[in-house]
Amino acid sequence: GRRRARMGGAVGKVQKFLDDDKAPTKRPVIPGEVEKTIALARSGLIRNQKKAVVNMYRMSQDSDRVRNQIVDEGGVIPLINMSKAKSTEVVELALKTLGELSKTKENRQKIVDNGGCTPMVEGVKHKKYSIRVAAIEAICHASENDDVRIKIISAGATPSLLRFLVDAERQDSLEIELKALTAIRGLSRHPKNHNRMVRDQALAALYTVVQSPLKSVRHKSLAMQTIAELCKSDANHKKVTELDGNQGLRKVILLVDHYDDSVRQYAAKSIESLAANVVLVEKLVEEGVLIPLKKLVKHHGGKMDLALSGIKALTELAQNPENQKIIVKEGFVPHVLRLANCGTSEVEKAATLCMARLAQTNVNRPKIIYHGGFKPLIYNAQYGRDELKEQSKEVLNNLFKMPGAKRDQLVKKAVDKFRSGGQRQRDEGSYGLG
Repeated sequence: GRRRARMGGAVGKVQKFLDDDKAPTKRPVIPGEVEKTIALARSGLIRNQKKAVVNMYRMSQDSDRVRNQIVDEGGVIPLINMSKAKSTEVVELALKTLGELSKTKENRQKIVDNGGCTPMVEGVKHKKYSIRVAAIEAICHASENDDVRIKIISAGATPSLLRFLVDAERQDSLEIELKALTAIRGLSRHPKNHNRMVRDQALAALYTVVQSPLKSVRHKSLAMQTIAELCKSDANHKKVTELDGNQGLRKVILLVDHYDDSVRQYAAKSIESLAANVVLVEKLVEEGVLIPLKKLVKHHGGKMDLALSGIKALTELAQNPENQKIIVKEGFVPHVLRLANCGTSEVEKAATLCMARLAQTNVNRPKIIYHGGFKPLIYNAQYGRDELKEQSKEVLNNLFKMPGAKRDQLVKKAVDKFRSGGQRQRDEGSYGLG
């Protein structure tokens, strides 16, 4: 009878364990314990399962070695079965354990191959809040794996994940929303998910987060990073423009001027993707994208990832001949020039390519020469590496394609301007620091 009473005690223990799941992690995992626990987990008896799942969760927090062992000894299938148990405590712990096991890189593929994504998707849809949270945490870790990303989205998890972003009745909802956003961002990193996620209304929900005065900068940044991912798919471009009553482009443009740098950076990345679209490349300029973009390229405050996203967006916009004229007319040349000589090679490359594109239009060439646009190009044509060297040569060839007299006159003007080095030229922010 004593044994029976002790087993019955396991049921109460599970709840106590869930309430304070940090306490039992102290106990080390002893040899043979993993195999024994998995055997117990395979049992049909609920009390055996309860005992086993408490132990598996404890062991899964031990180390990568133990997590690998649990998966290699066949622990995933019993966990999947327990995630369908009648007892919500068992379901929750099974999901928490799958989440812990997913922290170890080598386990993720095995978990997916054994069908471990299904309980995560079911869990996100569960009526019990704590189970939904456990499922989200599991997805956060597991979605580092490409196959997991595809499986979870194609199983239709997006709407349930998005629900977390609007479900604000709980104290801990901001913390949980961060986890949901982290999961959504992870899942968006597979290009094959982009269309499905947008079909499932991800854009509007994410945009709401970026706009909300109640969300932290971390929330906004994760949401913006995901929007930038979703913009990479051409098929989504129309949906982006339809945001907020067909105000989409305008809205993304405004975000390039956001108060938070990481939101600005990913808004600029979104612009870069949208500008690859033949129709949108002109529309973006018509909608005023150059105003915040100029600020970004001019006042990046030494943050080179910010400068890079700005110059790359500008370079993409400069594929269009009409835009090339407008960009130069709007006074971008000195700023592009400064970035072509900023000391960060990726930014220099992008700025040189941008200059190459701007120099394709005849009317732009005098202005580029006047600002000394050939200086970093001459340098790169001689000492640059690979692509940068080629681009610089190409630009120089383009630049000087004009009547000789006119060309010489311009070069002389530019040289005089450098010699005088007066205040006026520094205000205009031509070549050099400033």
